[in-house]
Amino acid sequence: MTYMPVIERRKHPFYSDFEVLGQDERVSFQTKKLAEIINLAKSHSVFYKKHLLDHDLKKSQALSHALDGFPVITANDFRPHVPPLGDGLLTTQDKGYMVFQSGGTTGVPKTSLFTFQEMELINECNARGFVACGMNANDKVANLWAVGSLYMTFIHMHRIFSDFGCTTFPFSNHTPADFIHTVAKLFHINCFSGITSVVLNTLRKIYEIEPNCLEVKKVFFGGEHIYESDRLELKNKFGVQQILAPGYGTVDSWYIGYQCEKCPNGVFHAFDDMVHIEILNEETGKICTSEEPGLLHVTVFERKLMPIIRFKVGDKAKWQKNLCSCGRTTPLFELLGRGDDVLRIGYDSVDYPAMQDLLTKFGNSSGALQMEKRRHEGKDQLIVRIETDAKQDEYKQMSDRFVNLLLAERPSIRDFISKGSINPVIVEWWKPGTLPQNPRTGKLIRVIDSI
Repeated sequence: MTYMPVIERRKHPFYSDFEVLGQDERVSFQTKKLAEIINLAKSHSVFYKKHLLDHDLKKSQALSHALDGFPVITANDFRPHVPPLGDGLLTTQDKGYMVFQSGGTTGVPKTSLFTFQEMELINECNARGFVACGMNANDKVANLWAVGSLYMTFIHMHRIFSDFGCTTFPFSNHTPADFIHTVAKLFHINCFSGITSVVLNTLRKIYEIEPNCLEVKKVFFGGEHIYESDRLELKNKFGVQQILAPGYGTVDSWYIGYQCEKCPNGVFHAFDDMVHIEILNEETGKICTSEEPGLLHVTVFERKLMPIIRFKVGDKAKWQKNLCSCGRTTPLFELLGRGDDVLRIGYDSVDYPAMQDLLTKFGNSSGALQMEKRRHEGKDQLIVRIETDAKQDEYKQMSDRFVNLLLAERPSIRDFISKGSINPVIVEWWKPGTLPQNPRTGKLIRVIDSI
């Protein structure tokens, strides 16, 4: 794999000069954009006229503190003010828009609205991420993104691949693996792109059909974090060389970050010409210092129809001290997992990334893991479900080994069990690709709290 420095990418139609601007130019641009969206929201949105009535930008302070004191909003805060429930968040009633669903499929749809002009911008935004990750027009791309039920990514990604000039195969996340296997062999597809667990499960099923039949060199993922055990499997089992996320964001907000070929796992460049990013301390609500973990909040510069101001994304992150060696001046942040991917077992908080780290040490599994909290006879119980291709007669020994490793890593859980204050940990082994997934997106259901 040959790395292309930033300077050589400047001829690409989706390259942005903002990625190498100096600090003063960057701050000037961002300050102007932030003022524009705040003024638009306060003057044209009924919701924000009330929500931001007593709040103005802190112009005398650094850009990072410009929104100090502003109220934080969540999806639950603005949902009643967005069609079909209301329209108080909108700045105009005169423009058509695209409607996407955010969240579950039951009850009244949870919607996020984009004008057609905003969709053009968001397409261009993510295309910049694909440039940074090393996609080129010679790639043959299997599009495995989720389609249907007002889900955004499939049509969005299809447009990007088309504009990029790639040979693209619009399979979606619903296409059977045996059909993808046939087509991928015939056309020598070298790149798979989709939600992380969908790509992994598809490659695993193809491997079962015919091992080592494809030469997939690039996997561009999103929608879920990819854990080290998954990366090792993609490299060692399937021969993938580039495993990167061209875009990180949410349908309720915008693209927030992107990886480049120099980014370590979980580290992203900030899309800070598109969003104002804040990482806030969970307890105090104050701006986090460099490398202090907190919760991501974003204000989107380009959401003009449905402004998003100081939105709580729900993911944990921390700023990195140094800039990337790729030459971009965009700041780096590291994602640390979902703020709600945590189960309280006894008096211990068991988070999903920590369980994934444990699984990497354990080995002998696919990397797909689900954890559930239950109450049995008045006591907490942790159930861990792991996918593996091991034989069934190995399960008992594997369970014992995994539990021993877990208790060694988390002595608090061991002590709770020994005192009888919680029930023993249960480990279940599932065949690859069989753990429950969200029926709409194909994402692995990672954490279940059954209390």
